[in-house]
Amino acid sequence: MDRGVDASMRMFEKSQVGDAAALSPIKPARVMLVLDGSQQDQTGTAAVKYLRETFNVETLVLDARESNEDDITTSVIESVSGSRPIERSKGDSYDAILASLETHAVDLVVLPCPFGRDFDTVGSDSAGTVIDVLLSRCPCPMLAIRRADQRLDECVKEVSVVVGGECDVESKAAAWAFGLSADQSTVTLNLVVEKEQYENIRSIVEALSEGATLDPESFVEAMTKTHRSLHAAMAKTATDLGRSYHLRPQAGEVAPPNPLQSRDKTLLVMPLEVDDRFGQGFVQDRIRRSPHPVLVVPSHVPEL
Repeated sequence: MDRGVDASMRMFEKSQVGDAAALSPIKPARVMLVLDGSQQDQTGTAAVKYLRETFNVETLVLDARESNEDDITTSVIESVSGSRPIERSKGDSYDAILASLETHAVDLVVLPCPFGRDFDTVGSDSAGTVIDVLLSRCPCPMLAIRRADQRLDECVKEVSVVVGGECDVESKAAAWAFGLSADQSTVTLNLVVEKEQYENIRSIVEALSEGATLDPESFVEAMTKTHRSLHAAMAKTATDLGRSYHLRPQAGEVAPPNPLQSRDKTLLVMPLEVDDRFGQGFVQDRIRRSPHPVLVVPSHVPEL
């Protein structure tokens, strides 16, 4: 399967993609920082401080713990200019976060993952109920903060847009990737071919037509062709912004994120159709295994 991915990548990168319009990079203006009392709070605070210095964002600070007798917001307010605390509503932590997002219009929420537990203690077995709920119901992009050495200001030098299938918000996710990317950074489009996904589609193809087969090379070639316009737009945008750009179709087991022991600094950006169960599971799995910060850009969230 790896050989098929490599061969298709070489074929696709040489193909003629034609003229393409550049994407308009998306940059945050109003951000909500969620605190949970874990070690991730320090890294999250550093992230919004960087966003303030780079994009002059306004920051709302929410202590979303269910028990918050001690004050953990004052130090954040003092260290991040343009920030202010907001009141927590009653209910579970995810309910409080969603209620705050409904009350306060923001274009990015920054939150610790796993919520309420230190990443270094839980490790790869970590995403948590709060993240699971927000993947289905969060109405705006959310940046999941993970390991302490993966600071946003360092990770934006290597940005990977990770796609596991066709998605309506791919272009929007790519626009966010370029908007957050640092000057002279590298932006990569990673087309991920999961073995389970390939096997399921192959079974369907072979069941529908007697004698038909679907080899890995054909599957990857079809996948790359469906992303031709996104590839062309990202290449054009990178040229206009002075960024490096690469297309990388990859087998799932070697695609981002890096293993937990890796110290490479990367920002992962993932589009998500919230009503797509396969896509939601794909994003949740990548977050769970990632030491890096993960920006999830969702499609429209239906009203409950």
